[in-house]
Amino acid sequence: MPVERLYRLNTATWTLDYSAATQLQQPGEPFPGRCPCYLLEHPDGLVLFDTGVSHEMAADPLSYGPNGAPHMADFVETLDTSAGKPPVEHLADLGYEPSDVDTIVMSHLHTDHAGNLDSFPEATIVVQKEELRYAFWPDGPQRLFYLEGDFHDLRRLDADVKAITDEYDVFGDGSVVAFPTPGHSPGHQSLEVTLESGTTILAADAANSRVGYEQGLVASFVWSLEDSMDSLTALKDRARTSDADVIVHHDPEDQDRLPDPPNALE
Repeated sequence: MPVERLYRLNTATWTLDYSAATQLQQPGEPFPGRCPCYLLEHPDGLVLFDTGVSHEMAADPLSYGPNGAPHMADFVETLDTSAGKPPVEHLADLGYEPSDVDTIVMSHLHTDHAGNLDSFPEATIVVQKEELRYAFWPDGPQRLFYLEGDFHDLRRLDADVKAITDEYDVFGDGSVVAFPTPGHSPGHQSLEVTLESGTTILAADAANSRVGYEQGLVASFVWSLEDSMDSLTALKDRARTSDADVIVHHDPEDQDRLPDPPNALE
């Protein structure tokens, strides 16, 4: 059965240097990247893809999580939370409670994607095993983007975490399929969604801009450039095979191609 509706729920806009989002291009130019998550309505349940930026973190990074995130104090100055809402508020606008969400598929666990996980203690969290392992012990520049305050709840004894190692068909009918696209992070994954109107691939951060997607210019801080390029090639091949529309997660123009809630792709 196809997904009935796909909602784009923006949580904030985070303005970075364009050269960070699109490898070494146009240094000094601002790139106002959106930070959305996505709600999928399927006859068998509700799925969130990512959970966006934590407004709690943005308001007080020094006190965020078990050990704080003081290094984020400068970063959040370029984060505009007034441009979005936490996912629970978006859900309320659509008539849902957090407990209505059955499954959360995480593209990866960077802070602009994994905030607000603690708002959904009853959901099954689907994440690549490599990502889950790396998130707690990251190295290099990636350490900046993994905040324990985002995902420490995944260590709860009663947390329902499904650590996967390959593709994962959420409903078993091919309508919502997570597939590995490593490189941006070790366990990055994208999501293929089949609607009545056609197939959409939510690429997440396989590229950070449309130009980057088309020209193979990934973010300058990727975990592995080689894996990123391989994943982009595989993603483009998959999109051609399924005649899918690819949505680049942070790109403003790509995000503008999706309707604002309460409207949705159907």
